[in-house]
Amino acid sequence: MKIALSEIWNFSELISADEQGWSYKLVAGSVVVADISQQVLVGLKSDEEYDTELLPSIFTFREILWQPDVFTESVKSLPGLRILKAHCEDIITTYEEGGLETQLLYSALLKGLAACSEEAIASLESESVSVKKALGEFRTAAFPIVKFFIFHPQNRVDYYKDAVNRLNYAVKIMLTQFHGKYTELSDPYWEVIYSQPNKEVKTARKAVEEKEKS
Repeated sequence: MKIALSEIWNFSELISADEQGWSYKLVAGSVVVADISQQVLVGLKSDEEYDTELLPSIFTFREILWQPDVFTESVKSLPGLRILKAHCEDIITTYEEGGLETQLLYSALLKGLAACSEEAIASLESESVSVKKALGEFRTAAFPIVKFFIFHPQNRVDYYKDAVNRLNYAVKIMLTQFHGKYTELSDPYWEVIYSQPNKEVKTARKAVEEKEKS
């Protein structure tokens, strides 16, 4: 079952915390994070370890993701792409060393953003595509990843509003200056998966519980 990014929290409240068989998959463009547990999903909503500076650091302050077509030469686009890639890789290292499951999910998304940057860098360095095409493809690929972080429930309200405004502006620029198509922009979403718990396991568990009671 496919559920929109903004609707997942209401859905998760319908599931009992100890109910077995539920798992989730996050799809953000080419990035797919599977086997997310109910516990991790709920943890995202109330993630006290979430860095509220993450959103501005990977999007709001990164003009390469939303600025109009002022990069008429590839050499002017490369520094912004390289800096974004390096910044993502630094955060990834920190999150993977920390080992928190929520941060590992963020890390998977940031790897996708770093990969988008790397692909755009390679295209511009080889001059295999025009600057507009390379940046248009880069922004289209980054869109669902950025949108996930924009709509993270732990963001500061002012950061969220600023990022939404810039994202809307980025979409306009993509359509008018980078010859993109609105249909190419994909929203991130969740897939809900339910697997019937193994009956033998349930029976064994019940037997243990009954033995403890007797």
